[in-house]
Amino acid sequence: MAKLTHPENGVTVRMYRQGHGDCFLLALPKVDNPAESFYVLIDCGYKPGSQRFVHDNKIGDIVKDISEATGNQIDLFIITHEHQDHLNGIWKKNNPYFGDFDIKEAWFGWTEHPTDKLAVALRKKHKDILVKLTAAHRKLKLAVGKDDPSVTRIESLLNLEFGGESEKLGDTSFLAADGDMTNSVNKQAMKLVKDKATANNGVKYFKPGKKPIPIVGTKDIRAFVLGPPYKEQLLRSEDPEGTEGFPEFAASFHRLSFNGAFNDDDQLPVSPFGQQFHVPVSAKEANDDADVNHFIRFRREFYGPLKRSSGKEDSKDKTEVDKNADWRRIDDDWLYAAENLALSLNTGTNNTSLVLAFELPKSKKTLLFVGDAQRGNWVSWDDNRWKDGSASVTARDLLARTVLYKVGHHGSHNATLAGKLEDDYPNLSWMATGENAQEFTAMITAVNEWAITKNDPPWRHPLPSIKLALNEKAQGRVFQTDMDSLVKPDDVPQNEWDEFMARSKFTDLFFEYQIFDE
Repeated sequence: MAKLTHPENGVTVRMYRQGHGDCFLLALPKVDNPAESFYVLIDCGYKPGSQRFVHDNKIGDIVKDISEATGNQIDLFIITHEHQDHLNGIWKKNNPYFGDFDIKEAWFGWTEHPTDKLAVALRKKHKDILVKLTAAHRKLKLAVGKDDPSVTRIESLLNLEFGGESEKLGDTSFLAADGDMTNSVNKQAMKLVKDKATANNGVKYFKPGKKPIPIVGTKDIRAFVLGPPYKEQLLRSEDPEGTEGFPEFAASFHRLSFNGAFNDDDQLPVSPFGQQFHVPVSAKEANDDADVNHFIRFRREFYGPLKRSSGKEDSKDKTEVDKNADWRRIDDDWLYAAENLALSLNTGTNNTSLVLAFELPKSKKTLLFVGDAQRGNWVSWDDNRWKDGSASVTARDLLARTVLYKVGHHGSHNATLAGKLEDDYPNLSWMATGENAQEFTAMITAVNEWAITKNDPPWRHPLPSIKLALNEKAQGRVFQTDMDSLVKPDDVPQNEWDEFMARSKFTDLFFEYQIFDE
């Protein structure tokens, strides 16, 4: 197979179809020889199980294609954030996927910087929560069984943090007593990329704003860093507020208290409530001597013994519920709150996404890659200013020139903001205005059937109202992982659609799209 090439006056973007996850390969013109391509790879991962809905593409097939398309050389590897569906196609224990690649340079967000004080503090907090959540998951599994829906939901969310290629929670025995996650798939993937880049041009960590970053080795292409924000409060801001959300959005869970789940011993769970409010189940724990008081008798009658009833009405007395009905006790119920912690944990990581706008030198068109950036990341973009000579560039400028948008977080409700052009926060309406409006194209890394049918609760990826808004804005030019072709809208002239399709390529393995710098 021949190498991936760029058009004479532009760039080529290849969107891989390995399942519900991100992997993008960009071919840019080289500065010393514009006929040759400079290769940028952005993430490489997927959610296990989702690939069988898209022609059974294996991640190994994707990596093989990247190898052939680049000649085993990645000039710039960009890791947006530490999640399974962005990383698990990079490393595995035996014969790592990218083990034979030459990686010249690697970019990460500031949250991965080894010595930045806020980054170090955030990683420690994240690790502490993750270790405690793992303990809570183990206890809940012992208490209610491995097939309980909450257990499997937590496993799915933990897999995002650990990585791996199994649909079930992978082996977490690598977790040391202090919560060291060095050997997790996600950590090993990032380490592989860092180690290879360190041997060449090095690893770089970026904060938003300041100046545009030259992509050294390309023909004057630059990158503007929009996120992640350097504010912990914004990193934890998940859901749209006010007019920021698209229709059909509703927060579907509540934040609960789960501190009691975080007892690190390996016994069955302890209660989050003080002992003065705790009525033990076992006779051994209860005072069983001759002076049993009224409270103990009450406890025995209504909350014991250990053998539990079905909670159905007594057959002899239809007006009275069994005294020992299961619903009277909450022994294990409080552990279910750990699920909300897992959701919150993932949210914080999504907002650490490195957000980049690539600017083409002649036309100043931009290609916007946002990873899984959610609400807090988005609203921070307009706080930044980039000094470009005597000029000052704003997020509104960059979004107005956007002709390609890698849709955030598979098109979820909180990763593309709604709004109007005149609103003072970044939103979809800010993108592709003026002369760029007729070229706006979007790419959604989503397998809708898997997201809807294989998750509990279902993941609405993409949210229908966001997909509709993107289709209207892009006039049908919206690639989605699980869609084999695009349909021309009735109001789009045939010649315009033909010109778009001439720059597009569809295969079972990837979509390809060319953007001209003119």
